[in-house]
Amino acid sequence: MIQSVAIDWNVIAPVVVLVATGLLVLVVDLLSRSAPRQLLYGIGIVGSLAAFAAMLPLRGQELTTFGGAFASDSFSWPFDVLLLLTLTISLALSCLGKAEDGANPGAYAALLIFCTIGGLILAGATTLIGIFLGLEELSLALYVLAGTGYPRRSSQEAALKYVLLGSLASGFLIFGMALLYGSAGSISLAAMSHAAYAGGPLFIGGFALFLVGVAFKLALAPFHLWTPDVYEGSPLAVTAFMAVAVKAAMFAVLARFAYVVFGHDASALVPLWILAILSMIVGNVGAIRQTNLKRLLAFSGIAQAGYLVLALAGVGRGGVATLVFYLAAYAFMNLGAFAVIALIGNGDELHADLSAYRGLAFRRPMVAALMMLFFLSLAGIPATAGFIGKVLLLGQAMGAGPWGVAMAVALIVGTLVSFYVYFQVIWQMFAPADAEAVASDGNAAVSWVAVAAGAVGVLLLGIVPQLLLAHL
Repeated sequence: MIQSVAIDWNVIAPVVVLVATGLLVLVVDLLSRSAPRQLLYGIGIVGSLAAFAAMLPLRGQELTTFGGAFASDSFSWPFDVLLLLTLTISLALSCLGKAEDGANPGAYAALLIFCTIGGLILAGATTLIGIFLGLEELSLALYVLAGTGYPRRSSQEAALKYVLLGSLASGFLIFGMALLYGSAGSISLAAMSHAAYAGGPLFIGGFALFLVGVAFKLALAPFHLWTPDVYEGSPLAVTAFMAVAVKAAMFAVLARFAYVVFGHDASALVPLWILAILSMIVGNVGAIRQTNLKRLLAFSGIAQAGYLVLALAGVGRGGVATLVFYLAAYAFMNLGAFAVIALIGNGDELHADLSAYRGLAFRRPMVAALMMLFFLSLAGIPATAGFIGKVLLLGQAMGAGPWGVAMAVALIVGTLVSFYVYFQVIWQMFAPADAEAVASDGNAAVSWVAVAAGAVGVLLLGIVPQLLLAHL
């Protein structure tokens, strides 16, 4: 006899709302093939806001459903908010100027929504099966989205590289899950804490393979090589979404795994600390020679992923608050920078080249000032969200013993290297103007909303960090 599982619809209400939104977008697109892009993306934005409204009653509660396999708790709630924020801004950027949605805006918008659903599942998953289902929901849609810049060959190349390498990483992940299940006798993360305490080759091998799959999605070195090519080839809004949403979803998984399975035993996560140090070095050094802003931000994202791991180094649940704060800062910095690229080029990929920003401060002083703000925050200059976030990360790392100190040193050195990278962009904006670049500037008015949101977020979190920290 098959046992029925009680479902708490309040817990999964945000997911249900997004599923309904994605289906509605597809139906509207099917019934009216001439429906304007703005309508389809607008439906997605409204659905994202409705999903957020459905989440509000869940704040501060520790609830589960599907027999405890899915949770809405202190781990998942802040990550869910970041995912919905990223979806909203990415859909807004997709509305702007030049279309790069594969001539099928309905499918494009629906895929972005389904990606976010996968992220929500990952944030709330408390079992290995839930993690795998959420990861595949997120990944399969992103594989397609990376190639929607057709007929650009770089977009097709990005999609092919992403699907091949992503499938390989998923293979490592699911094999690792199989070994973890074999060692624990359960797919529940809570049940694996006993196997983690006992150790054994089966658990160690499973965790190693699981970590490879997670590190690939987070673009931690040495599993990062796909990142610059995929970021460069994907449509601008997809790159912005990928840069933030994937990190938010996968760090939610990593944080839950660290605290639930290991009880946050810092010594058990030494392989993760090594990957973090490598990522800080590789990301910042690799960004030095980049002349394309999307590739530069890709290498920056590799380094930032290494920084974010520091939040899990310290003892106590304060690490989750630090992780969420820096992820929020990272979201505002990156989404703001991508919005500026969309603003001056109306979505034209040519404006991702660094030469397009030469002399920007003289012809578009406000835009240049905002772009400078985002890169100053990425560098960790005081009075910005990036600075406060790095201070919090250093505080977490210093309480984690020798490995924490080593990561703190790597963060400081990496930040010093990144000054050259980010100030190179700022220097270009204040260099003598390029006549050709002046003629090609665009002005997608709607993108000012995304740029303004990024700037306000960077400044508020940098000047009044307690606005967010008090609620974490």
